[in-house]
Amino acid sequence: MLQRTFQHIPSVGPWREKDLWSRGIRTWDDFPEAGQGVALNRKSDDVARARIAEAKDALARRDLRKLAELLPSREHWRLYPEFQDDAVYFDIETDGREAQAPTVVSLFDSKGLHVFIQGRNMDALPEAMAARRLWVTFNGSCFDVPVLRDYFGPARFPVPDAHIDLRFVTRRLGMGGGLKEIEGKIGAERPPHMKGVNGYDAVLLWRAYQRRGDVEALRFLVEYNLYDAFQLRTLMDVAYNRGADDLNQDVPRLPVFERGDVLYDVSRIILELGPTERDLQTLARVRAMEQGG
Repeated sequence: MLQRTFQHIPSVGPWREKDLWSRGIRTWDDFPEAGQGVALNRKSDDVARARIAEAKDALARRDLRKLAELLPSREHWRLYPEFQDDAVYFDIETDGREAQAPTVVSLFDSKGLHVFIQGRNMDALPEAMAARRLWVTFNGSCFDVPVLRDYFGPARFPVPDAHIDLRFVTRRLGMGGGLKEIEGKIGAERPPHMKGVNGYDAVLLWRAYQRRGDVEALRFLVEYNLYDAFQLRTLMDVAYNRGADDLNQDVPRLPVFERGDVLYDVSRIILELGPTERDLQTLARVRAMEQGG
């Protein structure tokens, strides 16, 4: 899809792009060279050739940031196949207070699952996210990223080369609703014990862990957040394929990610979440208060 994109050319939007395709100008290489025909008009064609050359050069250099700058943000989903190996899918949970602070953040990338927990390893999150140039979220541009940027500070929190927010991609494709609702529509439902769990439940689970050292509550919270992260890979694959279908383009469709590949890792991470020394101290304090009462 990327090399069939002409919306990085001034004055070319969705309609004019489709018009180019209908006239046989389907890829960058099909755009007529100077003196070999007119695609838009003589003046615009010169600009178009310059923009196409710029995009070709950026793609050859794997310059994701430059390509993202050239394309309208609504079309960044077209970058995905070329850069999916450099993508990170992530989601956060917060403490529910007015000044939101992250409690659990899960990342999923080509190296697997990664979990960051407040009071354990949250400080390592910015460096882990900086290692990936393409971010994929659901409503992350409105919530997750602003919360993390405020928490870590703009000087420390990284800026990706490109960010695909699937909330807006799926809406344009007629797949409206929240993440869990869309998961059901595409056949990627969660296991029975996770159904009906929501963001407020995540806040309550965190509070149970904080106040009583309840490691089981933490394990449930982490499992919930992990699903929010790695399910985005499946949704991204489906959304890209549906986007190509919607535009009726004969480009290769992506194999849709099967979550079975990571479920073992989810179980392993959860089981490894034993109590910290701080958790044991909290538990001892709660027990002492109970005995004293």
